[in-house]
Amino acid sequence: MFKLNFILKIVTILLLVVFPQSRLLFAKNLYVNCGGDFKSFLRNIGDVAIDKGINKNDVLLVLKNSQRSKKVISLDRKQSTFRLSFTDFSKKAINTYRLKNGKKNIEKYKELFQIAKSKYGVPPEVITAFWAMETDFGAVQGDIHTFSALATLAHDCRRPEMFQPEYIAAINLFSKGIIDLKTTGAWAGEVGQVQMLPSDILKFGKDGDNDGFIDLKKSPEDAILTAAALISELGWEPNQPWIEEVIIDDKNFPWKEAGFGRDRKISSWKKLGIISRNKKFMASDNTKATLLLPQGLKGPKFLAYSNYNIYLKWNDSFIYTVTAAHLASRFSGQKKFLSNKPDKILSLKKMIKLQNILQSNGYNVGKVDGILGRQTRQSVRTIQIKLGLPADSWPTDDLLNILN
Repeated sequence: MFKLNFILKIVTILLLVVFPQSRLLFAKNLYVNCGGDFKSFLRNIGDVAIDKGINKNDVLLVLKNSQRSKKVISLDRKQSTFRLSFTDFSKKAINTYRLKNGKKNIEKYKELFQIAKSKYGVPPEVITAFWAMETDFGAVQGDIHTFSALATLAHDCRRPEMFQPEYIAAINLFSKGIIDLKTTGAWAGEVGQVQMLPSDILKFGKDGDNDGFIDLKKSPEDAILTAAALISELGWEPNQPWIEEVIIDDKNFPWKEAGFGRDRKISSWKKLGIISRNKKFMASDNTKATLLLPQGLKGPKFLAYSNYNIYLKWNDSFIYTVTAAHLASRFSGQKKFLSNKPDKILSLKKMIKLQNILQSNGYNVGKVDGILGRQTRQSVRTIQIKLGLPADSWPTDDLLNILN
């Protein structure tokens, strides 16, 4: 068995050397080899779509209208997590336009939101916040040709196991009359007012306006009901909170208890001196919650409940999810978060310098890219504890000066 495995490894390496443009990836959802001649790739994946029962003429039409996009490849390579701080990003994201029009839309589609909540358990404020964050209620849906974007990413060897199924799903959507050959959206293939991938549209697409069609680009009703179905499937718990702002006045508070993986019951947080800004917590004493400090101990503070995890399944960016969750809270009547002049986020140059210092001292910061990601935050927390500093996972100029 050892010899067989060894031989297989050697053969794989040789294949990669001989055919560098057509890597053989052994992935669960990889239908055809990625890379190589683009037209040949389209023919091969088209055959897969036909084998899956999609109308042959529809498949051929989509293939004919799919082009390799250098712009999509460039956007894919340049994508990055937010380099803005939470307060800076949320100031842009939670603006007067979104607050005003979000409340108007909740009232305008009141009956539909009631249906969505009754059927799926998802509050209108939560759906509306995603609707606002993704496309400003349908105003900005993206102008990248969807089929070309998905074909490009399916052919590219960075994440073909993700995008090959999405390309075939998009062909299926066309065959069903849900999208057309000219459909546009985001560079990664998301479509519609709540920016959903084709496979999710196939599974969760709803006809909210009862016109006999599913149109997530032009129909707010379809987008609302489809979003509700998806959020429910992701695990939303009806009639439960998602996030609430809290106040911590104790200067000796154990800040190291904040962050993911360190949740505790509300009763325990109370004993540590945490107070709900609403005076009364949204959940019972036995409910577990996680303390989030998106911008350190001087910034806003939130308790996140289990429903907050749904935001992370929608978008795994910490800053995006806290902002979207807080926006939903604003729609439900909560006040703008409090902030006590938190330390600004380090500049790109300083963040890279910090990451290099941490990495040279054995800390795993992930890629040294100037982005304050999950691993860098965790490394900052660890070294803050080691130095006897308040461990709020927020890197400051003072910390950088100490380490320098």
